[in-house]
Amino acid sequence: MEFDEMLSVFFEQVRCKSDFLRFLAQLKQNNISYYIYFVATGNVQVVTTADTYLSLKSQRRLIKINQNASDALTRIATKRHFSGCTRFDQYCRELARAGVFKWVVDVNEANRHYWSKDNRLLHTENIVNPDYNYVGEIDNVNL
Repeated sequence: MEFDEMLSVFFEQVRCKSDFLRFLAQLKQNNISYYIYFVATGNVQVVTTADTYLSLKSQRRLIKINQNASDALTRIATKRHFSGCTRFDQYCRELARAGVFKWVVDVNEANRHYWSKDNRLLHTENIVNPDYNYVGEIDNVNL
């Protein structure tokens, strides 16, 4: 299997099964240092530890990104998804409504950073030890 095909399989598995820790381990084993996920297109830019780049194209429809980015809505969308309230496609739509243009995952640091169209950092979270302190508060939020 080609490297890009293998990575595409990893990304599809994590979107369906939400086993992010296993996904992170697979990326580390394959020398991925970070990746950038573009919310509007679903495309992914992968960077290896050798500083080589690989682009993974999505077949998903375009999602319009809200111009008015919101730190609070970004945090709520991430909490909802990673606590199991929403599936991946809904997570992406909620992030788009929150004004998230892209997220960057640093595989070695185990951090995810959410960015607006104007390159403003909206939210950072630790992947291994996420903070779900106020999950109960977000159940009724309509994103």
